[in-house]
Amino acid sequence: MQEEIAEFIKESKIATVCCVKEGLPHCFNCLYAYIPGIEGIVFKSSGTSLHSTMMQDEIPVAGTIYQSSKSGLDNTGIQFYGKAAISDEVMDAAEKAYYKRYPLALVVRGQLCAIVFDSIKFTKTTKGIRRKCTWEKEELNKE
Repeated sequence: MQEEIAEFIKESKIATVCCVKEGLPHCFNCLYAYIPGIEGIVFKSSGTSLHSTMMQDEIPVAGTIYQSSKSGLDNTGIQFYGKAAISDEVMDAAEKAYYKRYPLALVVRGQLCAIVFDSIKFTKTTKGIRRKCTWEKEELNKE
């Protein structure tokens, strides 16, 4: 992943995620941590929330991470596609990343949910100049 995209994801904290259940979209906002080496994010949620019950392994998700200046003229954001992941490798890295960023979350009940990115569209607008770039997971590029 391009360093500029990774840095933006690391610096931000709130993501909007959307998944689908029985044909109906469900969107939610979450406080997340970036998972280095996995190219994904992890968030903590109540095990009884709708999105937690929907976040099964390999379920496709889409979402955004966005930051705007106070004036609204300068903004940076990503749109992403990915999959929920529950493998031991992903969840071990996810747990380390989340509790390193939010150590007080250790005492908060809930379950961790991880999303591994498949593709990202990055857009940055500074002083009216818009720049875009994209990233795709290696396995997707080889197909």
